[in-house]
Amino acid sequence: MKIDGVEELLAKLDKYGHQINALHTAVPDELEEWQRDDMKRKFPNMDSATVGHETTAATSIWPRSRQPSKDTHHRKQGPKQYRPATKRGPRPRSTRPILRAELLRQLWERMVRLATEAMKWP
Repeated sequence: MKIDGVEELLAKLDKYGHQINALHTAVPDELEEWQRDDMKRKFPNMDSATVGHETTAATSIWPRSRQPSKDTHHRKQGPKQYRPATKRGPRPRSTRPILRAELLRQLWERMVRLATEAMKWP
């Protein structure tokens, strides 16, 4: 049995595999550009690792500041103030998402555009 056109199909699959390998380096670069352009970070902090055929890229986003607050360490003792009793324990922080919806949409658009440009069938 002989099948015609197998070599052409293998060449297309090989070219598609090269596009996927190029995408492994393009995604961390695009995430860094997103941080610089859209998040206005002067020094983006990235964690990226490649293990085998898998690439991971991550960034840390803080809801407030990276630095601890200076006010909590050097408070001066003031007069005792009597207030009604409230719930004890730590107060819960805001339930708002850390990343604004607009920034998440911009990241989504960048990654979709990157994937559609890189993953075209040859």
